[in-house]
Amino acid sequence: MVASVAVTRGMDRDSQAANGLPLAEHHLLAVLGEGPDTGIRPTDLAAASTLTKSGLTRAVDRLESAGLIERRECPSDGRGQLIALTAKGRQVLRRAAPEFFRAIARHFADHLTEPEIETITGVFERIAAAGRA
Repeated sequence: MVASVAVTRGMDRDSQAANGLPLAEHHLLAVLGEGPDTGIRPTDLAAASTLTKSGLTRAVDRLESAGLIERRECPSDGRGQLIALTAKGRQVLRRAAPEFFRAIARHFADHLTEPEIETITGVFERIAAAGRA
C-alpha cells in the first residue's frame, strides 16, 4: 500500500506540473482516448476510474468546462449519455504522453529489473482481469 501511494503521489505531482491535471483526470482522458470515438457510457468510465461517484462527476464537470471532453446523446438510447474526448482533449493527452511515460519510469519501472517487470506485469494483468470479471 505504501508503495502504491508513493507512486500515485509522485505521478500526480508530475501530471499536475506537466499538464495541469490531477493524475485521476489524466487517467479519465486516457480511458476515453482508448475508447471509441463516439464516446463511453458514464458507468463504463466509472468502472475504469479510481474516483468515487461524486469525484467522477466533479472531474467530468471540470474536464467538460475546460473543453477537454463533451457529453453526447447515446444514439442507441435517447435517455443515455456518452462521454467523449474533444479535439482539444486529444491534443492535451497527446502532448502529455511523453512526460506521463517518463513519470511511470521515474516513479516505478526504473526501480525494477527486467525480470521483475515481466513478473509484475503478468501479476497486474491477472489482478486487473479478475477485477473486471
